[in-house]
Amino acid sequence: MGSGRLRYDHDSHPPLAVLLGSVAQHMGLMAVTLVFPLLVAQAAGADAEMQRRYLDLAMLAMGVATLFQCWGRPLLFLPRVGCGYLLPAVFTAAYLPAALFTARAGGLEAVAGMTIAAGLAEVLFSRIMHRVRPFLPVEIVGLVVMLIGIILGIVAIKLMVGYSQSMASVTLTGSGGAAAGLVVMIALAAWGSPPWRAMAVLVGLAVGTAVHFALGIGAPLPQVSVKPMLELIRWPIVVPSFSIGLLPGFLAGALACILRSFGDMVASQRANDPNWRRPDYTNIEAGVMADGLGTLCAGLIGTMGLNTYSASVGLSVATEVKARRVGLGVGIGWIALAFIPGSSVAVMAIPRPVLGAALLFASAFIVLSGISILGQRLLDARRTIVVGLGFLIGISFDEIPDFYARALSETVHEIVTSSLVLGLFTALALNALFRIGAVKSRRLVWSTAEGHAVLRQFLMDSAAADGARTDEVGRIAQIAEEFATAAPSLVEGPVEVTTRFDEFVLDVSFTWAGRALQPGPKPTFDVEVDEEAMLNGVTFLLITRLSDRTHRRTLPDGRQELRCEVDQ
Repeated sequence: MGSGRLRYDHDSHPPLAVLLGSVAQHMGLMAVTLVFPLLVAQAAGADAEMQRRYLDLAMLAMGVATLFQCWGRPLLFLPRVGCGYLLPAVFTAAYLPAALFTARAGGLEAVAGMTIAAGLAEVLFSRIMHRVRPFLPVEIVGLVVMLIGIILGIVAIKLMVGYSQSMASVTLTGSGGAAAGLVVMIALAAWGSPPWRAMAVLVGLAVGTAVHFALGIGAPLPQVSVKPMLELIRWPIVVPSFSIGLLPGFLAGALACILRSFGDMVASQRANDPNWRRPDYTNIEAGVMADGLGTLCAGLIGTMGLNTYSASVGLSVATEVKARRVGLGVGIGWIALAFIPGSSVAVMAIPRPVLGAALLFASAFIVLSGISILGQRLLDARRTIVVGLGFLIGISFDEIPDFYARALSETVHEIVTSSLVLGLFTALALNALFRIGAVKSRRLVWSTAEGHAVLRQFLMDSAAADGARTDEVGRIAQIAEEFATAAPSLVEGPVEVTTRFDEFVLDVSFTWAGRALQPGPKPTFDVEVDEEAMLNGVTFLLITRLSDRTHRRTLPDGRQELRCEVDQ
């Protein structure tokens, strides 16, 4: 727990009241995604009793997948499963188009089988993620996180106002409770005491629901039957079947889920580490593995696929309760509810406009997280085009849906199912294109007469071309300034400056003919000391302090080389 504020970090042990309240908040926010498996069951022609059983299994699948993701420890023969952050798993729209089509064509059996295939694809991809790092740079991750926040925010506003494409006009029926809930959440998060801040969403959901019913609006309930007695889950309700022809849509959904979970895990890493520099790929690989295992288990259980829940990242940041134990509690909570007949109906009785208010509240924090990730990198023209066009083309999918419905073939439309998928594919394609002929190192011949400004501009251009972190580029610029200060007394002729920047290290080397830059005598007022050697020694000490590693040597041709490395 942080000092001065009530903050529960990754490995903390929140009090029981905070733990249970946080679990309830996340489960309430996750409940809205149960509508996806309900739609799939209805598309397959399931009767009311089958729909009830399907939702029970859906809650079981959410609980199991959440436990996988929040585990973050070795499991059986696997070295590590799950990212270990407060990052629950929910049903996702990424699989919905393919699942609806498959449910109509082959029933719930085919949905389960194709979901198993999608889960296996994610598991296999998690084993080779380290090979595709150059094609998933941090700026694309930032774009993903920002797009997710924007998309969730738009969905939230539609839920709050009850908007649908079939509506002739927008009606604000039910928005009173949503507005009341949102006001409470904002007020508690901004001005509430630490205990109230941690419960902002839960209190907002309670107030919004109470206002919703007090206004006499009522909540839409799914048309499923409820048995009054307790009973065990009946499983299996379907036997999975497989069809190669249905596979492309699910593989596209799996790819979208991989990239979305990538963004969610980076956002979680950044939220839990104030000194975050770059993605922890070992952690992400374990998280993608858990995401795949969760979807695989969902298929074996008999439901559709799942994915990490971006809204929970925003909620944990807003309430400052990020403890892994909350995630484990959420998983256990959903498994427990799955064994209580009728619990799915009770969970889904929370008014959708009020759930929209909670989703909007969390979305604001997700958008800011994406912008912050983008702001940590210098972007040249190529990277700016990747991010900018990926964003603009992505959001155009929802703005001009009729155009894409006519322009894209039926097969492509099954793959490009949302603005997130379109924006991702655009950014990935542009990034791969711009890697063709990309310069791995850059060289400048610099003379002391040109001054430090020319050297600094060269370093800034090189850093922007490679998407270097702003803070580390500042250190490299300081190193260059210190070298330029000492250079007139050392070099004879031009200096060759070479940069080699990648995702992990900024490397700049200076090569010149003349005397070496080396440690000098300790600073003193003694008139007999070699003042020039003393000042150069101070410069060398500063360069050493600014660098994470320094290497100096005399080349075979007699020239001197100083190489400085700064970790990103």
